[in-house]
Amino acid sequence: MKIIVVGLGQTGRLLTEVISKEHYDVVVVDSNKEVVEKITEKYNVNGVVGSGGSRRILAQAGAENADMLVALTPNDELNILSCMTAKKLGTLDVSARIHQPEFDQDQSYIMEEYGIDRLLNPDKEAAKEMLWNIELSGSLRTEAFFEKKAVIVELKVEENSPLSGMALPQVKEFFDTDMLVVAVYRKKEMIIPDGKLTILSEDRLEIIASLGSVREIYQKLHIKKKRIKDVLMVGGGTGGYYLAKELEPLGYNVKVLEKNKERCIELVKLFPNMQVICGDAVDTQILKEEGIRKMDACLSMTGDDRTNLAVSLFAHSEGVTQVLAKINEIAYEQLLRKTDVNVCVSPSSVIVEELMSVIRNLASSDRSRIRRLYRIADGKAEAIAFDVSDSCGKIQIPFLSPEFKLRKGVLIAAIIRGKEIIIPNGNSSIQPGDTVVVVTDVNNVLNELDDIFVN
Repeated sequence: MKIIVVGLGQTGRLLTEVISKEHYDVVVVDSNKEVVEKITEKYNVNGVVGSGGSRRILAQAGAENADMLVALTPNDELNILSCMTAKKLGTLDVSARIHQPEFDQDQSYIMEEYGIDRLLNPDKEAAKEMLWNIELSGSLRTEAFFEKKAVIVELKVEENSPLSGMALPQVKEFFDTDMLVVAVYRKKEMIIPDGKLTILSEDRLEIIASLGSVREIYQKLHIKKKRIKDVLMVGGGTGGYYLAKELEPLGYNVKVLEKNKERCIELVKLFPNMQVICGDAVDTQILKEEGIRKMDACLSMTGDDRTNLAVSLFAHSEGVTQVLAKINEIAYEQLLRKTDVNVCVSPSSVIVEELMSVIRNLASSDRSRIRRLYRIADGKAEAIAFDVSDSCGKIQIPFLSPEFKLRKGVLIAAIIRGKEIIIPNGNSSIQPGDTVVVVTDVNNVLNELDDIFVN
């Protein structure tokens, strides 16, 4: 399968890193020669220097026989042009990243008129994940959401935790609710657990549960689940705009802090029910004056990772219960992980995960479809939601049956059946129409549901 990646910013580099490890035929395109050389030296990919909108450059990259092109430059218009040109040359599937609300509002028209298969809006998708985390309103770090029905949360086992020393069956008894430990991160090692594993202090557990069961997990761990009402959002740019649109109809009391005066005037017109303050959030005195200590949540949505990092750490130090930050650079995300800051949402990671779902679906025999893919446990594991078709080879076979044998490093974490969330046991089985959530070691490349089984 041949994939062309146009644009080697943060998202393009991350996508190239991920897909190059899965042994696709990858060609990268960027106008910066030095960047192309660095990427082709680091990964097993080919490179072309030039504009991704140029017919000649795309032909040089092999667009005539490419299976997929992804345009990820900072320029929306160039991304759309790149996809249009590649499609004309013969590329089978094309995706363009967009940021501007004007293009987002015209998605259907652009896709139909210009033959683009999908438009990817990282800021909009990141805003949705922010909102889901606000609605969850606890202090556990969220790793994945599935149809707002099931969630994977991360739990660090402290030295004095009642979970330390427990075998996995005891963990389930302790919580006394529908949940499952799907991955354990221990001293930089990621473990897909079996029933014999014993939990140790300093382990990080990835736990899947229905949204309703998260309440019981909070109670057992004495975690306060505070209702979010007063919200401070720092940054009123594109990402802040999409988040404000999500928050506005839900009745939150939102205060927006934006340093650009002209943008503040625009925000007042766009969101007349929100309080807009013109000021620089890097100035901690302004944060104090705007009552950060009284806020239930602080959402840092500026376009600068360092600002978001500083604001989040300060909000946490001031006692804000729910602190969420938009972070793209992996190094900053890892730094925040060492604190109790609840959630880092990365627009780059959100788009790469969405694209990996598309790529795996294109590479599959079309017997099952990946609905959603998340990279969890610091990227060492994947949580994948598969839609089950009639042609799945293990339909209606109990999990305890000798015929139902999973590959090493694979765990069926949950079954979504209509409105029901099933945490499976030995008597469970897969039915047509189910959505099956699978957690696997990242080295197991799963394109379809049947890939999880031993042949």
